Amino acid sequence: MKAVIKNKYITVGLFLLFTSYVSLAQVGIGESSPKGALDISSSTMGVVFPVVALVNATTQTVVNPNGVNIVAGTTVYNTTTHINGVDSLYPGIFFWTGTKWQSQRERKDNKLFLQDTSVRTGSDDSTYGTSGDQTIPFDSNTFTPIYSGKYAIHLTVHYGGGNVNTPTGSQYVNMAKEGGVFKFTFNGTTHTFDLSTYSAYNNDSDFNGGSVRLSTNIFNQVAEDYEETLTANTAYPFTLTFNQDTAPGFEADGDVIVSPPEDGRGYITISDSVKCFIEINYVYN
Repeated sequence: MKAVIKNKYITVGLFLLFTSYVSLAQVGIGESSPKGALDISSSTMGVVFPVVALVNATTQTVVNPNGVNIVAGTTVYNTTTHINGVDSLYPGIFFWTGTKWQSQRERKDNKLFLQDTSVRTGSDDSTYGTSGDQTIPFDSNTFTPIYSGKYAIHLTVHYGGGNVNTPTGSQYVNMAKEGGVFKFTFNGTTHTFDLSTYSAYNNDSDFNGGSVRLSTNIFNQVAEDYEETLTANTAYPFTLTFNQDTAPGFEADGDVIVSPPEDGRGYITISDSVKCFIEINYVYN
């Protein structure tokens, strides 16, 4: 009986010695030659982090079994959404920096909005023209950010002029400028800027077999950049409009009439890759 007890003590002693050795060495799970303190090898399974509902970015929430503060590098999978500016939390893997929880994923959030309908612009003063601000339609007019923080907004627009009046008498060339005001409204703020272009009519048919040359919709394109501080999961509608100025020198002063038929309206149209677009990108929190 005593011999049996002695053998049990020997077995327990060897087990403790072995486990003490392993705790001081590299550990491999599915790996015979671990290449770090812990080396896990599997082609079919992943590592499951503790799933925790973090209270906020600065509350530890989880505990250190030694009864002191958790150490920097403690990693969990967070399940809560907590919107608080730079200290916002989202579902995903977070690690403790020593003072706060930090997401391990790179924060990317961007969206491109494209003009989806062509627009012929018109001045305010014609019976058949378009009065006031004309809306430039997009495939969507609302942006909902994933994160809270700074977003860069890049707006690109274009505009081309319509038909100028036909030269009369001894005049053989007519060139005139047509334009107006774009208004971009986002997050309660309206940004305005002017854009114009030139159209021409060159009638040299009386000279050396020349011909009539028309130049319309010779568009100009400009880009504007803005920055906005946005809140995650909040819908931000936006609008883009254009108000064409009255355009002397153009047919119907920049509008369209039926009799006699004249069309001096401008163009904000879709042509291949030419279209208005808005690009919104997350910058930082």
